Order: sequence, then structure tokens, then C-alpha cells
Amino acid sequence: MSKMQAFSSTKIIVDRTQIEDFLDELRQYTPEEVKKYQRMLNNRDKILSDAKRKASEVEEKAQAYADHMVSESQITKLAYEKANEILTSAQQEAQRIIEAAQDEADAVRGGALAYTNDMLDSLRSILSGTIDDCQNRYSALISSLTAHQNIVIQNQQELNGMNEDAKREPEDAKPFFESDEAYDGEEAEEED
Repeated sequence: MSKMQAFSSTKIIVDRTQIEDFLDELRQYTPEEVKKYQRMLNNRDKILSDAKRKASEVEEKAQAYADHMVSESQITKLAYEKANEILTSAQQEAQRIIEAAQDEADAVRGGALAYTNDMLDSLRSILSGTIDDCQNRYSALISSLTAHQNIVIQNQQELNGMNEDAKREPEDAKPFFESDEAYDGEEAEEED
């Protein structure tokens, strides 16, 4: 029906032929209305100025609403941009923190592995020394026990040899304690 005049924010264009067509239709359907409209046409200048004024008011309201919407749109756009900046910054900071934590964890893990390896080397050395010492002591113990066993065997052989010799000696063999005088219990008492 109407549209804004190009390069103007206060003027609108109304299609005259379209308005006249509407008026003709109105005349056909409503004779009373036609008379009323006829009077309106007679006061056309006044009506047009009122229409322009009302159109101007509508245009101003529309412009104010559009400005308000643009302003809200810009505020929303700025808010989104700021939110995106904050989100990007937070993501970068989170990534930095994760990488730092990963580096620290790798360093701690490396230190723990090195410490554990050193401790295992020390333990291996201690165990090797203990094993060698035990083997040496075991060898010495076996040698000592073997030597004692040999002594026992030798003593046993000697005892067995003496026993054999005792069986072979005659009965008139010398007593264990030899003395020029025969033992006499009475003489021993007198001397006391």
C-alpha cells in the first residue's frame, strides 16, 4: 500500500491508483460510506496531511523500534564476541595448564623411574654381595665341616685300630699305670 520514499526516513509514497480503486469498491458496496468518502475527498488535503502525519508517526515509531532492535542486536553481538573471547582465553589457559601439568607429571615420573632404577641397582649390588658372601661362608662352612668330619673319621679309625690292637694284645700286658711298687691300700694310709 505504502512504502518509504527512497533516501528519506520521513516520507512515504502512497499509490494513488490503488487508493482510488479501493474507493470505487467502497462506493459500490456502501452508499453511505461513499458519501462519507466523498466528503473526505473534498477534504482531501486535510486527510492527506493527517495521513502523512500519521504515516510519519508510524515511521518514527518504526524507526525507533528498528534503532532499538539494532542497538539490542549490537549489544547481543558484542556480548557474543566478548563471550567467545573469554571462552577462547579460558580454553587456551586450560590447555596451557594441562600441558604444564603433563610436563610436570612427566618430570616426576622420570625422576621416580630414575630413583627406582638407582634403588634397584643398589639392591642388586647388595644382593650380589650378600650372595657372594653367603657362598664364601657356605664354602668355608662346608670346608670346616668336611675337615671336622675327616677328623671324626680319623679318630674313629684310630679308635677302631686301638680296639683291634687291644684284642690282639696278650693278657699279661702291662697295666695302664706302671709302678715299681704294687699298690697297697694299707701303705697309702700310713703315709698319710
